Amino acid sequence: MALPALNWRFVGTRAFVGGNFVAGLDAAYDLGIATTYADGTTRTPGTGSAWTWAREQSAGTTVACYGNPPTNALAFRYIIAGTTGVSTPTMLTPDTWLASTVMYGMQRNAGAFTSWSSATPFTNAGFSGYWRGTRQFTSFAMDSVAMWESQEGCVIQYGQSSNGNTSIIGLGALIDPLSANASNAESDGRLYMMFGSGTANPVSATWASTAGAGGTWGTGVASDGATHSGVFAPGTAVMYGGAGAQTARFGTFNQGAPFNSTSGATPLVDSVILRSTTYLGQSRQWYLTEDQPSRVAVKLGASTSGWICGATIGVPANCVILTP
Repeated sequence: MALPALNWRFVGTRAFVGGNFVAGLDAAYDLGIATTYADGTTRTPGTGSAWTWAREQSAGTTVACYGNPPTNALAFRYIIAGTTGVSTPTMLTPDTWLASTVMYGMQRNAGAFTSWSSATPFTNAGFSGYWRGTRQFTSFAMDSVAMWESQEGCVIQYGQSSNGNTSIIGLGALIDPLSANASNAESDGRLYMMFGSGTANPVSATWASTAGAGGTWGTGVASDGATHSGVFAPGTAVMYGGAGAQTARFGTFNQGAPFNSTSGATPLVDSVILRSTTYLGQSRQWYLTEDQPSRVAVKLGASTSGWICGATIGVPANCVILTP
């Protein structure tokens, strides 16, 4: 049986000083506590699709932002973190520590927050460890961040205005296993996922037709700093297939030419996620569609059909549409 549909919303975009890593974390936090969405409607953290975010600061400098989705039966929490200095947080295979890059992790059965660099950032056992999610700010002058959210998922995109390049991080119950079997799903019927485009490459303009450099949205590569994607095996804090195991998308998609339904509506193409050759599930209200620039709304008449999270800012490229 399919899980309840997610209702995605576009929180908005925040600009910050290019290459300033701490400002990049603060900008993400600012989106997380916003009281209005990009379309001007009210946003109340903890209700509807709106996540609740908090941050950790060290001597007044932000080192982490951590979020709690409004629908959360298994007490999952998610974190983005990092520092410009040296640190020794728990990294997830195959990644190693690197300064000035936004890292991400997830925790099942979370307790009180302690510290981002602790082996147990949320008190209890059950932390994934960190993967590296973005290009290194000292070499690539990221200067904006955007956020999309739903009852059980969140997507964060950092961008560089000079060239439109981006890095994307996804967190939450983003795929539907379409099964309640204990081998296929958690006790609440979900699978919990995290993915990031990594430090090695920006998101590729053709990511939907590649499983390698610049991939994202469910495809991962088992090398340090590459794009990663994984799902906790049900009842564990270990990625399906082992620590650091990667998921993959089934098939390729690169619909750059005009691609519309007979009604003129934007087509919605499910993405299927695999573990090697084993089916894990399908995308939850995020769909492949015709190439479009990131951070725009798609409308049919006066109604918003969804919001685009794409590879590049300002230029059409491979993308997904997240539907309300």
